Amino acid sequence: MTKNESTKVSLALFAGILIGSLGIGIATADETPTPTPTVVQGEVISVCIDKKTGVIRASTSCKKTERATVLGGAGAQGPKGEKGDTGATGAQGLPGLQGLPGATGATGSVSGLRTETIDFLSGSSFGCPGYGTSKTVVTDVRLSTFGTSTSLYPTTARLYGCSATVYVR
Repeated sequence: MTKNESTKVSLALFAGILIGSLGIGIATADETPTPTPTVVQGEVISVCIDKKTGVIRASTSCKKTERATVLGGAGAQGPKGEKGDTGATGAQGLPGLQGLPGATGATGSVSGLRTETIDFLSGSSFGCPGYGTSKTVVTDVRLSTFGTSTSLYPTTARLYGCSATVYVR
């Protein structure tokens, strides 16, 4: 091959590489979509690397001027990492459902109890029984606990007159 022919072949080869790498030609990227290769984790690809130029090509059999190499696959397991920091405290949970009502208590009896009379307002300036002679007293107390809060709910009664009879032990 003459020098002139060699130059022409080199120019044609260079132009072909340039046109192919720029995507200029009969088919462009817009006209012919190139599928994206899917690489499966742990997949192994056998390649041949040219010893002089470093050009890589996929193949299972290499020439004497190339060296065989395997790309991909699972590597050796690395050392165990350090323990991570403690995470942030989670949000407060929703309140639980109302519990079931308790069983009915035993019916009380006044047998064995004695009666006692409580005298009140007898020292009133209005006299007894007089106008406005009444007193509010606590007759029962209910205890209620919700979460970490405990509340007392007293039941009161208004007594009119000057005395009341109650049962005591």
